[in-house]
Amino acid sequence: MSKGYFDVDSEFALEASRPVPDMKIAREIGEVFTHMLGDGRSVIDPTTTIWTAEAAEELRTRIGDNPIVGKDQGQWEKLDRQLQGASREVVLLAAELVFLREHAIRSARPETRKAHVDRVLTHLDSPLAIPEPMSTWLARPAGTAGFEPGSWYNGALWRHVIWASTFVRHWNDLSEAERKSARSDPWELQRVMLTSGDDRSDIRNALQFLARPDVFEPISSASMKKKIRDGLADRIGGASGDTPGSIDRDLLAIRAALAREVAGPFHFWTPGVAELWDASRAESALTAAEIAEVAEPRPRHYWLYSPGRQASQWDEFSSSGIMAIGWDELDDLATYPSRESIRQALDVEGTGGTLRNDVLAVWEFQNEIAVGDIIYAKRGRREIVGRGEVTSSARFEPGRTSYRHVRSVKWTHTGSWEHPGDAAIKTLTDITSYHDYVENLEELIAGEEEPELLETPTPLPTYDKAAFLKEVYLSEERYERLHSLLARKKNVILAGPPGVGKTFAAKRLAYSIMGVKDPSRVQMVQFHQSYSYEDFMMGYRPTETGGFTLAEGPFYRFCEKARADDTDRPYFFIIDEINRGNISKILGELLMLIEADKRGQELRLLYKNERFSVPANVHIIGMMNTADRSLAVLDYALRRRFGFFEMTPGFHSAGFTRWQQDAGSPTLDRLVEVVIDLNKTIADDPALGQGFAIGHSFLSSPPDDATDDEWLYSVVEDELIPLLDEYWFDEPTTAEEWAGRLRAAVA
Repeated sequence: MSKGYFDVDSEFALEASRPVPDMKIAREIGEVFTHMLGDGRSVIDPTTTIWTAEAAEELRTRIGDNPIVGKDQGQWEKLDRQLQGASREVVLLAAELVFLREHAIRSARPETRKAHVDRVLTHLDSPLAIPEPMSTWLARPAGTAGFEPGSWYNGALWRHVIWASTFVRHWNDLSEAERKSARSDPWELQRVMLTSGDDRSDIRNALQFLARPDVFEPISSASMKKKIRDGLADRIGGASGDTPGSIDRDLLAIRAALAREVAGPFHFWTPGVAELWDASRAESALTAAEIAEVAEPRPRHYWLYSPGRQASQWDEFSSSGIMAIGWDELDDLATYPSRESIRQALDVEGTGGTLRNDVLAVWEFQNEIAVGDIIYAKRGRREIVGRGEVTSSARFEPGRTSYRHVRSVKWTHTGSWEHPGDAAIKTLTDITSYHDYVENLEELIAGEEEPELLETPTPLPTYDKAAFLKEVYLSEERYERLHSLLARKKNVILAGPPGVGKTFAAKRLAYSIMGVKDPSRVQMVQFHQSYSYEDFMMGYRPTETGGFTLAEGPFYRFCEKARADDTDRPYFFIIDEINRGNISKILGELLMLIEADKRGQELRLLYKNERFSVPANVHIIGMMNTADRSLAVLDYALRRRFGFFEMTPGFHSAGFTRWQQDAGSPTLDRLVEVVIDLNKTIADDPALGQGFAIGHSFLSSPPDDATDDEWLYSVVEDELIPLLDEYWFDEPTTAEEWAGRLRAAVA
C-alpha cells in the first residue's frame, strides 16, 4: 500500500481501527489546543491569555536557567521552588502544560492528575478552583485510554515543561500563514515542533497524539515507534526513513494496511498485533512461565515462632493446624502496603518510635513467610514445643476473638525439646541464615543429621540457553564458547572491567547448564586478603567455653553435598574477587585437586585424618576485576588450572539494545552514546586498555524505587566521574573533558 495515499475504503478502515477511548480523550481536550495554537486564552481562566512568547520564556527561564539537581527533593518540590513569585500567566501556563503531559497517561489516577494541577495553581495570588470542563476531563478513571510511558516519562517533568515552553515561544514567532498551515496539516505541525529547539521526543509524541489522534499513535517512546515500524515495514514495501516524520508516516500507512487484516480497533500492543512486530513476544507467549524465569527461586526459610506468651496458645494452634499472631487492632494486614504504614498504625500516640520488632513480626508474618517454610514453635527461651511446615498464605479471620492473623501449618512434630542455648525472645525470627543453628534444631527434633537446608519447596523454574541470552548481554557464540570452556576445564574465571555483569552472569551460567534455577546447587563466597584455608576448607574455631572445635568450611561441605548427589547433576561454586585472596594460602592441597584431570584423586586433609577429593560434578566459577590497580599479577598456578573468559561491555548486544528501546529514555540514549565513545578512548589509552572499560551494568540497573531518570545523574556524578578521576589521576584535563561530556548527556 502506498504510504501517502489512502482510498475511501482505506480511510474508513483506518478510522475504525483506532480505539474509541483513545480518540475520545484526545478530542475532548481539543479546546486546549484551539487556544494554544489560536487566541492564546487559558481554559482554566478564560479571562487570561497564557499561550504567549513572554509567558513561555519566563516559565522556561525559571526552570531551564534554574535547574535544581540532587535527590533530596522530588520533581514536584523542585517545581514549587521554581514557580515561587511567578506571574498569573506563567502559573496558569504551567498548570495547563502539567495537565496536558499527564492527560494521556493510561495508568495515571484521576486524583493524582487533579492534585498535580491543583498543586501548581496554589502559586496563584488568589485561589482558583479547576472549572468545567477540565474537572470532568481530570475525573477520567485510570486504565481507560492513552499510553504507558514508564518511569522515564513520569520523572521528566522539568524537561517536558522546558520543551513545551520552547515550542510555545517558537510558535508565537511564526507568521500567521505558517501557523494556519500547521493548524490544518498535522505534518506541518510536527515540523514546527521539531524545529522549535532541541527535540524532546517523548513529550512531543504525547502532544502530537493529543492534537491529532487521527494521525499520530498514542506512543510516547521514539525508540518504541521505530521498533514497531521496523518490525512491520515489510507490509508497506519497506521503511521510508528514520526521521521522526518518516517513522510516523510509516506507522500511519502500517495501521491502514493492518486495518484490512485485524478485526476491530487495535493498538500496536494488542495481542495478535504485538506478535507481528515483536519476535520475542511471538516466541514467548509463555507469560507466566517467563515471569517465573525472571524471579530467583526462593529457598525454604526457617522461622522461630512463639505461639502466644509462654506458648499460651500452643494447644489450640497445634490441634487446629494453624499459627497465628496478635496485633488484632490492625485488622486485615493485607491492606498495609509497607512497614512504615504498619508502624504508623501501631504508633497511636504519634511518638515517632520505630517499634522495630513489632513491625517486623507483623510484616514478615503477612508478606515474607511462604508455603513450604519450616516453623519451630518455642516456649520462652529454653524449650521447643513443635515443628511444622507452612501450608497456606496469610489470612485475616475477623470471627476469632483474638489472634486473628492466621496461617495454616502442618505440625509434623509436637513435644518438648531443650533448646540449644537461649532462643530469641521475639514473636517471630527468620533463622535461615544461621545454618549450624538450623541443623542443630533439625537434628534435635526431626533426627536428620544433614538436613537439606536450601531445599526449595516449590517446583524449580526451568532455565536454558535462551533464558540466559535474554538476561545476560552476551552473544550466542560467546555463550557456547564459555559453556564448552567450563565443561572442559571444570574451572573458569570471568575477567572484565567493572560493570560488565560478571557476578550476574556466573549464577545464570550455572542455571543454564543445570537446566533449572536451583539455588541449592550454587554457592558463592568472596575472597579477600585475610581469607584463609581455615575459612574456605576447614580449621579450628574457638568455642564459647574457651576451647576449640574443628569446623568445616563452605567448600568442604559443598563438595560433600555434591558427592552425595547423582554424578550427572552439576554443582557450581562461585568465588567473587578470586584474585584478591592469597591463592596458595586459601587452597592448599586443593590447588591440585581442582584440576580437571585430577578430579576424584584423593589427598589427606591438613586438619582431619581423612582422604578428600573434589567431585567431578563440582565446577568453580571465579570473577576478577581487570581494572583494579591494587592487585598483583595473578598466581601462575591458578592461571594454569582455570580457563579465562573475557567479559566485555554489552552495549551493542541484542539484550541491552532491547532493554534500551523498552526504556524509551532520551537521557539514557545520550548517555549510552557518550559511554561507548568513552570506552574507545579508554581502550586506545596505552596506560589503561580494554580491561578498564565502563560496563553496561552501570546503565542497566535502575533502583527499584526509581521514578525518573535522575538515577542516571547519580551514576554519572557518584560512580563514573570518580572512576575516571582514578583512571586519569595523572591526566586531569582528560578526566575533566569526559566528565563534562557525561554531565552534558544527563543535563
